[in-house]
Amino acid sequence: MAPQPKCSSVSTYKNALTMPLLVKKMLRISEMATEFAVCTLWKLCKNAKRDEDDDDSVLVEALQAGAFQKLLVLLQVGSDETVKEKAAELLKLLNPHIEKLGCVDSSMDFKCQ
Repeated sequence: MAPQPKCSSVSTYKNALTMPLLVKKMLRISEMATEFAVCTLWKLCKNAKRDEDDDDSVLVEALQAGAFQKLLVLLQVGSDETVKEKAAELLKLLNPHIEKLGCVDSSMDFKCQ
């Protein structure tokens, strides 16, 4: 048998494609792929190491990849209860970091004229 490559959690956190890939696969391939992606995101975000220089970068990367919106959709569609629980917990973890993105201010008053 060929030797298995070592995959450490440190290399997973540092890989620039981890978050975008996981978020992209949510709700696109199958229910099982979505479940795996949500569980992996949950583990990565829950166990993220917090450095003084790079505070919560894993959470911000997930937000930049569109995880918040996909998790909201996931809660609305029919799926497994454990996946919904992890999605809700992820939303709670991600919510405090939304202002770090510099997106449109949600407090702005948008009115049709």
